[in-house]
Amino acid sequence: MRVSSTTIERRQVVLEIEVEPERVQKALDRAYQRAASRVKIPGFRPGKAPRPLVERVVGSDALLEDALERLVPEVYDEAVKSEGIKASARPQLEIVSTTPLQVKATVPLEPSVTLGDHRAIRRERPSAEPTDDEIEAVLQQLRESHAEWAPVERAVQLGDRVNLDVALAADNRTLLDSKEAETIVDPERPQPAPGFAEALVGIAPGETRQFTLHLPDDYEDQAIAGEDVQVTVTVHGVKERRLPPLDDELARLVGEEYADVEALRAAVRGQVAESKASRVAREFEERVLEDVIAQSTVELPPQLVERQAEAALQSFARSLDRQGLSVEQYMKFTNRTPESFRAELLADAEGALKRSLVVDAIADAEGVVISDEDVEAEIRRVGTDAAQAGAVDAALASAETRERIRTALRQREAVRRLLESAAQRDGSDVFTGDEQSATGSTEVAEQPEAVAEE
Repeated sequence: MRVSSTTIERRQVVLEIEVEPERVQKALDRAYQRAASRVKIPGFRPGKAPRPLVERVVGSDALLEDALERLVPEVYDEAVKSEGIKASARPQLEIVSTTPLQVKATVPLEPSVTLGDHRAIRRERPSAEPTDDEIEAVLQQLRESHAEWAPVERAVQLGDRVNLDVALAADNRTLLDSKEAETIVDPERPQPAPGFAEALVGIAPGETRQFTLHLPDDYEDQAIAGEDVQVTVTVHGVKERRLPPLDDELARLVGEEYADVEALRAAVRGQVAESKASRVAREFEERVLEDVIAQSTVELPPQLVERQAEAALQSFARSLDRQGLSVEQYMKFTNRTPESFRAELLADAEGALKRSLVVDAIADAEGVVISDEDVEAEIRRVGTDAAQAGAVDAALASAETRERIRTALRQREAVRRLLESAAQRDGSDVFTGDEQSATGSTEVAEQPEAVAEE
């Protein structure tokens, strides 16, 4: 067997393999023996029919295909070993010729990562202290969630809830005739036709008004799309949305644990502070990681990116399936084409791989070591629920799971050290390190990933 190798761009090596005719013939002999043992030829016991007869029944092309299916991976493995190549994913195999047998293998190598000076990166860590405006925004949301509709004796305004009769007609044909209907006067609601909400403004209870609306070209009933329709409405009643005052009564409506509005405000402040601290920590981490990735050089073979994208697609498809949706339906709902969706998957996969590889490189540079005791403690921490006792035992016994947990902890510690360094200002450390890193969450029960977003 002759092998030649050529290094090409994007961390790939092309192997050109030529196999001796004698070896191909032996592979064909084995393919004939397999075929002869499984085909039934009248007058012959299994495996005893003459080869020419078996070839006529099975087909010489089928025998060759069977032989090559087993021989090509075999010679590829030998070629990789002889050249001292460590592949990072499955190769692209191409049979160039069968006489003689020539195989071209495009082999993805391990990714290459060259870190910049990650310890020179500095970022200002935003304050996590909640502002008065942020607290008031939450309190306003609470008021709105307890709002009520109250009848009013006035003409219709935007935002009102209206009880009315409505009829639509076009070309002397009735399209809609609804009595005592309820609708909220909102321009964002295009039904029954765009402009309907604006046309209701100013109509008083008991008043009937007629007006014309133009249907859009993409109207669901294409027979009248793009045409004008005549609308007749009679308003019976108008209600406006009234927000409760921010007082002790509202506080008790929100929760019995709040004795007064000050207790509610204090609770809101605490919740906003916790949420903001988590968000600020995530954003700070993202910015710092963007900086370190930008100053690093990462070379990835395309096959590795493809594999990552395929795994992400399968995971996403399972998630959609649990919601009763398919990937095709998702693309339709989100106005994505198969090409644009695939491009997104590949871009996300490449970004995730670069991030993970750079964090691994930081762990190497920082000399991060995770002990067996650290791994066991993390598994038990994640599986604190008694119902997960079986999963914890299984994880402790699984070398694969333990290694994933070790990788996750190692990356988490690497990111912690990176953020601690990046937050230093004028020689003083302004990063507490108490917040959980957004990188490195581990799970026990279901196939924990090495790097996961919390």
